[in-house]
Amino acid sequence: MDEVFTVYKLIILYMLDRAEGDVTQAVLSSFLLENGYANFISLAESYSQLEKRGLVRVLSEGDKQFLHLTEEGRQALGFFGMQLNPRIREQADAFLRENGQQIREDREVKAVYEKMTSGVYEVRMSVRERGATLLEVKLAVPDAAAAASVAGKWKEKNTAVYQYLVENLF
Repeated sequence: MDEVFTVYKLIILYMLDRAEGDVTQAVLSSFLLENGYANFISLAESYSQLEKRGLVRVLSEGDKQFLHLTEEGRQALGFFGMQLNPRIREQADAFLRENGQQIREDREVKAVYEKMTSGVYEVRMSVRERGATLLEVKLAVPDAAAAASVAGKWKEKNTAVYQYLVENLF
C-alpha cells in the first residue's frame, strides 16, 4: 500500500481510537514530535493525507484543530494496526493516560468568538461532560481583544463560574 500507512499515520489513527474522541492536532503533534516519529513537514503532510483519504475529519474550533477518527479510519486501523510496534503502542497509551485530563478539557471546555453584524463580538463558552452540555454562555463584548481575553480566561475560570451559578441559582 502506498505511503498512507507509515508509522506516524498509524500512530495518529491509533491514538484517536484509544482516546475515544476527538483530539487536538497539538496534542497528537506533541507526542509525535517529542518521540521523534515525525518532523513538522511530514506531520502536516500526514494530517492532510489522512483527511483527503477520509480516515480523519478535521474540526476547527476557535484556534484549535481537532481530529476526528472516521469509520474508514477505524477500519484502516483494524487492517493495519497490528503493524504498529507494541513499544510504540505502549508509549502512546502512556502519553494518553498522562495527558488525559488535558485531552478531556480540550474536548469539553470550549470558547469561541466571532464578530457580529452589529460590530460587537459574541463569545460562546461551554462546558460538556460525557456528551451532555453542563453550561453554555454567550457574552457580547465590544472588541476582538476583549473577546480573546474572555475566551482565554474561560479555560481557567469555567469551574468557578459553574460553581457560582449552581450555588446562587439552586
